[in-house]
Amino acid sequence: MVIGRFFGWLFLFATGAVLIRDSIAWADSHIFAPLSLGGLWSDLNAMGLIALRHTIEAMAPWLWTFGLGPILALWALPTLAILAIALLWSCRRVRPRRFR
Repeated sequence: MVIGRFFGWLFLFATGAVLIRDSIAWADSHIFAPLSLGGLWSDLNAMGLIALRHTIEAMAPWLWTFGLGPILALWALPTLAILAIALLWSCRRVRPRRFR
């Protein structure tokens, strides 16, 4: 439970960082170009993304083409926000109800 809440808050802070990044990029260039999950991963650790892609393509190329590739093309902001809210909601503290 505690680990789920920790990762939920971590994803929520990452959502805020992506929101700030997308807002600054939009204000700077006047073009809305949202960051994808793959772009976020590439910004954080490009070699890790390349190594994962080569490993998956060597073992099962269809998995990259139809599985991980489309997932990494998703817009990072709503994806991280949904993941954060789902983790925080599912790992919330449940207090017993008191009946009077």
